[in-house]
Amino acid sequence: MSNVLIVTHQFIPHVSPRTTRWKLIVDELISRGHNVTIITGTKQALQTENYKTIFVGNSRASKVVNDLRTQSNNFDPNNKFKDKLLKFLKVVYRFVVRNLAWPDYSMLWLISVFKEKNKYKVDYDLIISVSLPFSSHIAAYLINKKINKPWIMDIGDPFSLKVSAPENNGLLYSGLNRYTEKKFYKLANQILFTHEDVKKAHEEEFEIDSQKTIIGQPISKFDPTLYKQTQEYDYSKKIIKFGYFGIFTKGVRTPNNFYKFLDSFNNYEMHWYVNQDSEEILKKENFNTTKNFFFSQVSRDEALHLMVSSFHCLVSVGNLNPNQIPSKVIEYVATGKPVVHFAEIDTDPVIEISKEFNNLFVVNKNTNIELFKNNLLNYFENINNFDFDNFNDLYSATSLVKKLYNL
Repeated sequence: MSNVLIVTHQFIPHVSPRTTRWKLIVDELISRGHNVTIITGTKQALQTENYKTIFVGNSRASKVVNDLRTQSNNFDPNNKFKDKLLKFLKVVYRFVVRNLAWPDYSMLWLISVFKEKNKYKVDYDLIISVSLPFSSHIAAYLINKKINKPWIMDIGDPFSLKVSAPENNGLLYSGLNRYTEKKFYKLANQILFTHEDVKKAHEEEFEIDSQKTIIGQPISKFDPTLYKQTQEYDYSKKIIKFGYFGIFTKGVRTPNNFYKFLDSFNNYEMHWYVNQDSEEILKKENFNTTKNFFFSQVSRDEALHLMVSSFHCLVSVGNLNPNQIPSKVIEYVATGKPVVHFAEIDTDPVIEISKEFNNLFVVNKNTNIELFKNNLLNYFENINNFDFDNFNDLYSATSLVKKLYNL
């Protein structure tokens, strides 16, 4: 049994693939008898779980930023001046963060960690830091500097190697980014990367000992109750309903080519559960407004219910570079639903994952649409054949924790 300290700026109740991933890992660690403490910049509710959380940061400042994001995404037709002011403030905030903040948008949280680092009275045997954002790794370094316990780094997305949509101003900080990242990789005992391509890229760029690095694959949880709803859905409906849950980011993940592919279907409905920024990206393209429907993002539990009960297929759109993997696709696969992943590049890491599951269909702009339709209809007829044992062996929290250093 070990005392494990996890340092992560984002944690539940914040909703993201990373927070979902680490809640599953925390549950698995506890089931194995480990004691878990989490230092986070996400404001917590009352301590009701069987692990301890320590909130670090200014909850009032966090609330102001979150309120600005939320309100600027909600158009108020009765107060156009307020709407324009909020959008202007959002633009100013983004400009400041993108051009001046280091290492990323969570700079103020990192300052709080530095100021209070001597107050943390946590007896731990192992420290784990989780990104995004990269500031979590800096926070773990500050906390662990004197104690020098074994350190695991979980790299969600590249930091200095992120070419599109960089985390900070490369003109100002590129040297500092690389210096910090290389230093941490040298100090860490184990480093997790999401897939083989990004692992190799970092090993070569930062001269990392390959014995330190492992594939910390995306994970999810197979739920028999959800799979039962997947099986009970009426796939004979003539209008095929597709569902997308997530966001789009310019330069990283955009739906432009997926539109053209989708239009090859005559009878379909596309339901988008996205934030306002993503909706604006979507609506810049010319598409059939009678077949596309937009909804706000929903909680994870509600999203899972919609996935299994409301759609024939779930949609994933690949990134424009091979160093990032859309981890949402693993949660899709776990439902047993047919998952349509649109690959923008030939080196999309989801292509390798698709070889492991018969419900993950990778398509691109050159896909034969009629052949794809036949394959999809065949899966509808064999919806009961999802190999959940194989999924658990490869992409469960149990399978990942088995790989972790000293655990």
